Amino acid sequence: MMLHDVSWPNDEDLRRGLVTWLDTLPGASWLTVPGQDSNRHRVVVTLLHGNEPSGVKALWHFVQNPPECAVTTHFCLANVKAARYDKPFTTRHFDDKPDMNRCFGKTGEDDSYGVAAEIMARITDLKPEAVVDLHNTSGSSPSFSVSIVDDEKHQQIASLFTERMLCTSVRLGALMEQTTDQSPIVTVECGGAADHAAHEVAQNGLHHFLTAENIFVNHGDFRPLDLLYHPVRVQLKKGLELCYHDRKVDDADLTLPLDIDRHNFGCMAADSMIGWLGEKGLDAMITNDGGGGHPIYALFYEHDGELRLKHASKLFMITTKHHIALSDCLFYMVVD
Repeated sequence: MMLHDVSWPNDEDLRRGLVTWLDTLPGASWLTVPGQDSNRHRVVVTLLHGNEPSGVKALWHFVQNPPECAVTTHFCLANVKAARYDKPFTTRHFDDKPDMNRCFGKTGEDDSYGVAAEIMARITDLKPEAVVDLHNTSGSSPSFSVSIVDDEKHQQIASLFTERMLCTSVRLGALMEQTTDQSPIVTVECGGAADHAAHEVAQNGLHHFLTAENIFVNHGDFRPLDLLYHPVRVQLKKGLELCYHDRKVDDADLTLPLDIDRHNFGCMAADSMIGWLGEKGLDAMITNDGGGGHPIYALFYEHDGELRLKHASKLFMITTKHHIALSDCLFYMVVD
């Protein structure tokens, strides 16, 4: 077994603090809290990425202020080893291991695939009425949710946490891609890992998720959702050079401004300058919308070495973390 059942933290754990408690865990961990209705279940997954702490910080808040759970609720802390490595909450995943949130519905020799499979086995066995997977964005950002299904159940789960939902066709091996009608799964990106507001999004949303007797009826906890469809994933081709600077870097295939993440979820006009291209021009970049549409030349153009938008667009999940931009993506975008 790679997923360990652990007890709810005790008073001594509380005194020692969250990071010390994480150090006591045997690895990927599963906690169960009885609810008023023991026949119904909900699941909260967090720490699939070790550098995204809002979900586990919200859990720690509820350890100190135990809520009255409406149904039996399960918490999964997935990549505990990465979360506590070196300076806590700075390691997304180890360099020699795959991204755990790219391992669902896939097989591989690494333990990360085994943990993902065991998480899904638990969910399949429990048949929870709802699953949330709590994350942080790699740059400063407002909160949003992501789903592969645009229906009322997924929207209602999302609206407990945030005002925005992205409906995506991109498939990467994320937990939310395993959603079913019986057990809908929604990803919640609470905001930037260093943003205090992101921890509040996780905490407030979880309070509603844990305590609402029925999360699928309209009540005051819901927020109206801004729905965004068919986000496009924008990447630099493997092996190419990315820089962040306030001017074009001659040897780079792409240079992005140091503060590009300030555009997260802002509306950018057509012809807006995104950055600077190198000798390869637009051929340095690739896109993925899950359906083979939106090629790079349909979204951007080059003008005097500058990378510019062809159409008014919203960009999000923009990161200024070099290693994440290269290993994951530069950003996502939705064309207005």
